[in-house]
Amino acid sequence: METYLIVIGTTTTGYSAHCPDVLGCAAVGKTVNQVVANMKKALELHFEGIVEDGYPLPKPGGVDSYRDVMKDLDMDQYLLAHVQINTGRFASLVSHS
Repeated sequence: METYLIVIGTTTTGYSAHCPDVLGCAAVGKTVNQVVANMKKALELHFEGIVEDGYPLPKPGGVDSYRDVMKDLDMDQYLLAHVQINTGRFASLVSHS
């Protein structure tokens, strides 16, 4: 199980989120809970594609990732959250490819 930081911002229709450790992966939702759940699903789908393309999964940045993000964000405008992904399940995709 790996823990990935997600950055959540407000939009005109709810919230959007991205993961600084996984470029190109984002999600939206009407509530914070919904955007976190959608981001977890988006990361899992993104990871499936990465593995199918033969690339290694990005590693979470841990505490350093939080520090880096926090120094550049107006924390009045953004929320930080995290999701846990069972990255071990993607090993079976590699062995079947």
